Amino acid sequence: MNVLVIDTASSLEIIAACAKRGGAMSSALPQTSHSVTILPAIDRCLSRLGITPGDLDLIGVGVGPGSFTGIRIAVSTARMLAQVLGRPLVGLPTHLIYAVSISAEEGDAILVAFDAKKGRVFGALYRKTGDGTVPREIIPPGDYSIEHLASGSEAARTTHCIGNGTEKYARELSAMLPRAVTPDIHPDAGTICALAVDTYRKDPGRYGDYNNVVPDYARKSDAEEALDRKNKAGPTASAG
Repeated sequence: MNVLVIDTASSLEIIAACAKRGGAMSSALPQTSHSVTILPAIDRCLSRLGITPGDLDLIGVGVGPGSFTGIRIAVSTARMLAQVLGRPLVGLPTHLIYAVSISAEEGDAILVAFDAKKGRVFGALYRKTGDGTVPREIIPPGDYSIEHLASGSEAARTTHCIGNGTEKYARELSAMLPRAVTPDIHPDAGTICALAVDTYRKDPGRYGDYNNVVPDYARKSDAEEALDRKNKAGPTASAG
């Protein structure tokens, strides 16, 4: 299959493409908005493989949680491509895309966390198993304290900590996880595209409608929370 996977839920922009002749990978920290760089990056990856968007058989996208703006950019771009091309679209947890992008031993834990501010992280915890490249989910992607994520990993031989949330809370992780390591992230086009293909093949009928793929924000935006507080307070009494 000719496959394209995109993810911009963090500052790292990940574009992975695979075709018969191999894979093409772009992982960069753009100095401008993902909205400016994502389409040129997609074009470069496809061009390296000698294919065009019309040659794609499957599109995958990281749905978060992470940066609200980044998630919207990736999901809207992927949905646009799926709609125009009439191709199936698979939504993938951003944290799982990161988890499959590092080398870990069987039994190791993989903790992925992005800074969510307010003393929280958008995080997930996985455990590397011996039955494939996709680690087992221990704590699903969501809005957590770093201590909650770390508590699920205390029994692991080694915990691989990735994402800017683990950098921000490095002291807390070191105190709870003496066997924590910070690995380099090496996204691989073949592994990421295989994740999308495997997900699709488990339930092909689920991914025929691009409308089924929606962002996973894990929490309401500040604007939505402010509106909720305003609505709960009720109408302001008029002076008179």
